[in-house]
Amino acid sequence: MNAKPRLCLTVGITGHRAHKLAPERADALGLEVQQTLAQLGSSLQAVAAAHGHVFASDAPQLRLVTALADGSDTLVAQAALAAGWRVDACLPFARDEYATDFAAGPHRDDYFDLLARSTACFELPGKREQAQAAYEAVGRLVLEQCDVLLALWDGDPNRGRGGTSRVVADAVARHIAVLHLHTHEDLPTQLLWTGLSDAEIEQPSVEIVPRAAASDMLPQVIAALTIPPEHAVDQRMLQRFYKERAAKNTPALPYPALLAFTGVRPLSRRDFKPMQAEASAQELAAQLAITGQPAAFSAGLVQRFGLADTAGAYFAQIFRSGFVANFAVAAVAVVLALSGLLLPAFKLPIICLELLCVMLILLNTHAGKHYGWHERWMDNRHLAEQLRALAFTSTLGDLSLRSHLAQAGHDAAAVPGWVSWLSRATARETGLPNVHADAAHLARVRDAALKLITDQMAYQHSNAGRMHKLEHRLHRAGEWLFGGTIVACVGWIVAKLSGMPMGVVGTVGVTEIVTFVTAVLPSMGAAIYGIRMQGDFAGVAFRAHMTATRLERLQRAMQTDPLDYLRLDARLRNLADIMLTDVSSWRTTYQARPLALPG
Repeated sequence: MNAKPRLCLTVGITGHRAHKLAPERADALGLEVQQTLAQLGSSLQAVAAAHGHVFASDAPQLRLVTALADGSDTLVAQAALAAGWRVDACLPFARDEYATDFAAGPHRDDYFDLLARSTACFELPGKREQAQAAYEAVGRLVLEQCDVLLALWDGDPNRGRGGTSRVVADAVARHIAVLHLHTHEDLPTQLLWTGLSDAEIEQPSVEIVPRAAASDMLPQVIAALTIPPEHAVDQRMLQRFYKERAAKNTPALPYPALLAFTGVRPLSRRDFKPMQAEASAQELAAQLAITGQPAAFSAGLVQRFGLADTAGAYFAQIFRSGFVANFAVAAVAVVLALSGLLLPAFKLPIICLELLCVMLILLNTHAGKHYGWHERWMDNRHLAEQLRALAFTSTLGDLSLRSHLAQAGHDAAAVPGWVSWLSRATARETGLPNVHADAAHLARVRDAALKLITDQMAYQHSNAGRMHKLEHRLHRAGEWLFGGTIVACVGWIVAKLSGMPMGVVGTVGVTEIVTFVTAVLPSMGAAIYGIRMQGDFAGVAFRAHMTATRLERLQRAMQTDPLDYLRLDARLRNLADIMLTDVSSWRTTYQARPLALPG
């Protein structure tokens, strides 16, 4: 399985059409473009030299995403191809319709030549009678794809709707680094980026965005965009992910045994033999096959999803079994401690067994912390859901390089740094689909999304039912245990006050037996309470029910929506938001519940 992503950097281009470029600046502007592309390339090579161990062995890839418009786009695309870059085209209309934007002759010939040399071409279903909206849509698509925006711009922010100034303003607002090459004045290339400031800028604009000389800051910008987080925890978790290998068997049976003992569900083969990464990857690949995209388009994504999904499921069972075992063995230790009252002749072996129980609890807790069961469960589950969401949004060219959760007002800080980094690195590697986004393609993507929603709804309903049943039965068991304690206490009091015989049963008095019972039953009830609190089964059931409800509403909306690119893209964003909100809420609950000694 390919755990490591390829080192990639995607540059978008916006700029004026040919008739708006100053002829006297043509040669100088072309040279600036070449120098900027060269510096971007050398900056990425520096990242590869310093951090190559976290990336796949493939050579770093520089990719230009361009609408191939006559003028700036053409100039930069030709320079990028000459420098060995990959060029991906995204067009506002079908390719033949878009060709009418170019004057017959050399300009149109250049367009078809660049189109033929592009690695991928994503044709938006724009309509000529709504041309302005189509140009805006392709500008947004460029921003969805790129890490850095190259803007060949005269610097005037007051241009009309859909123009270069609008795209630059949108890029700044989305915290995308913009390299401004001035088209009408001999000025050095400027970097416009909110990342130049330590202070957070909530609503950045072209007027207030921090600026710097691009030649001074570009290496640091590319490093900041592409290298993994330097925090020791992120580094450790990333290396653990790279080394993940799905186990063929698991010793973690206490949690499945609890489900079986309470009648929630019987033991299954998967409880003993975890799902393999290849099988999980194949399931996602089968869902994506409905979209009609070739398997190579999302190969790296699918493989990393398989690793994260199976690792998340494996460590979930390990962690849950760990805390179930801790509380259960703690209850056994109490039973053993009190058994000395009833079996004084066996005090030594009983003490030895009690010591063994305590040591097992300590070793289990130490192993959980040392091997990171808790963190690996949560982080891998989070990564798997991010990649699953990306697998579907990427079919419409949306790479989610800027988190939907952050845009929706959720706490993006709750997402581990290495998880966000690996998701973005995978998105860059995935790139732009090579497809015409016509009604047929949109229908296939919608069908695939509806299939995912149906599967997720079934899972959420099933999970909610299981967790509700488990919570209810554990709660009832606790009530019976504490009720039994009350009965034993009341019985002893009644017998004592009524003068009933309190003689000896064998060598043990009734008082000792009652003492044993009234201590053991509450300890077992406390163990059950601890399992309930640690597992938060009621909370899991509630969140699963709410997620299923949101998915049902989205399903109804998608089934009745007309086939429209922007509307479907918005629905897929909503789907990603639902899935990631669910995992974020779940993570917030379990973040503060690592494996610990029963207390």
